[in-house]
Amino acid sequence: MESVLQMPGWVLIWFYLTAAICTWDASFIVFRPHSLPGGSLAYIWYLYKHYVTVDQRYSDLKDDFVFAQSLLNYVEVVLNIVAIIMHYRKCRHTLPLAFTVTVMTFWKTVLYFLMYVVSDTYRQNNTTMEHIFLFIIPNGFWIVVPFIAMAKLWSLLLPRGANGSSTAPSTRRRKTKAT
Repeated sequence: MESVLQMPGWVLIWFYLTAAICTWDASFIVFRPHSLPGGSLAYIWYLYKHYVTVDQRYSDLKDDFVFAQSLLNYVEVVLNIVAIIMHYRKCRHTLPLAFTVTVMTFWKTVLYFLMYVVSDTYRQNNTTMEHIFLFIIPNGFWIVVPFIAMAKLWSLLLPRGANGSSTAPSTRRRKTKAT
């Protein structure tokens, strides 16, 4: 029976956390204006009352980019859940899917981060401390952790033997007693 490599425990926990947080975040955007401060559902996203002052794209109801990014969050959540289920079923496709979803998370966040940095339209009147503590650190976390997870999953996708060589079968013929 073939041994199936599964996600490391910390990556599995990351997938659970990502599924929950991305659902919460995407739903904030989808339920606007009700989710905005003062809206009927604002209590669910209480902490966002601070975030929307720094990342003003979140409070702009006409911003299509943040809405599209939120739809991608939902796709990411579904794929995270599928990867979690595959992990427990010991499916041999778990690691490739987990790697793919992690790459998606990483690049989606990098793109969002760059959109914030290159355009001052949605970050006017913010202090340096607000930029650092309410945008750069939280979003940086969503770049660093997926990058580390990508590196770990990549190393598991390409297993190495004890001597560092590939574990792929050799194409050379071995000498046997008959030869």
